[in-house]
Amino acid sequence: MKQKCDVLIIGQGIAGSCLAYFLLQQGIDVQIIVSPTKPNASKIAGGLMQRVSGQYLALPKLVQDHFDEAVSFYESLNLDFNCSIIKPHITHRILDDSQVKIWEKKRQLENYAGLLGQHLQPITIENTTTHHGIDMYDTYSVNTFLLLTILEDYFCQKTILHYDCVAETDLKLANDCVQIKDFEANYVIFCLGSSLTEWSLFNEFPIINSKGNIISIELDHPENRILQYDKWLIPITNNCYKFGSTYTIDPCISPTQSGYQDLISSLHFFGYQSFRPISIDSGHRCTFSDYKPSMGFLYNNPRIGIFSGFSSKGFITAPSLAKQWSLSFPNLPDPKMSINRFINH
Repeated sequence: MKQKCDVLIIGQGIAGSCLAYFLLQQGIDVQIIVSPTKPNASKIAGGLMQRVSGQYLALPKLVQDHFDEAVSFYESLNLDFNCSIIKPHITHRILDDSQVKIWEKKRQLENYAGLLGQHLQPITIENTTTHHGIDMYDTYSVNTFLLLTILEDYFCQKTILHYDCVAETDLKLANDCVQIKDFEANYVIFCLGSSLTEWSLFNEFPIINSKGNIISIELDHPENRILQYDKWLIPITNNCYKFGSTYTIDPCISPTQSGYQDLISSLHFFGYQSFRPISIDSGHRCTFSDYKPSMGFLYNNPRIGIFSGFSSKGFITAPSLAKQWSLSFPNLPDPKMSINRFINH
């Protein structure tokens, strides 16, 4: 006999974890299946949270809409689990000459108040290399591995997390339910990120998977700050840092020599000469063509849902959108995020 539940979630990255967590808070019966073999891109992510982003020092509306809710969520987990998932850090942002001109204009704008430093200053690395740049405020680092490990343990304690490989042949549709493996659910929601492209259910949607390489390092001269130019250096724990990330279109999940050389070259540009590589990891970012996340149920399969496409901003947007959806479930809180926006009915 199959185990019945309200919602079956496939995947336990940042999207699946947040959605499961908030649905549970609403008393909804949730089960989760996660692959024991597929890499979890969310666990290796840098976890950088900042309101101002990109080479043009932009304030993306999607980020502003969900930033405070994400910070509040992680701070509540810090208290609930007596850990340090999120930490505030000032970001020291290196600027080139063209970015200095952008900063000079934007620092005077009201919506940038309290976010951009008002003075250009030297940023010195290892007492040998000096760049010019600014401080950026209201920035945080999220320990992504710790976050997802804590939630994994939480779901295991509730006996709702199951390790299994799921293929499209395991999916059985009926009028009143969806069956996968040993489960019968009212709804199944795919939180698979880049692995969505392995399912024909989602072939008609414009999904772009980009690959990022991240290197973990130790420094001889410890830093307690986030440093950023075209890449970022983020303190994690005990003189361990993440540095990344690269951007390529490459279906191979494994790190590459070219990605490694790109990261090492960028570390040297920053001014780091005395560092020890610990590991290099890679993952795929899942992005839709309009650069917005997608959620909701398929127009032609109303029991099959999706919560994905968060790209590099998932640790900012996923907690807030998951909470909003849990409060109105199964209805969507924002139709503009519906996966069906790509379908011409």
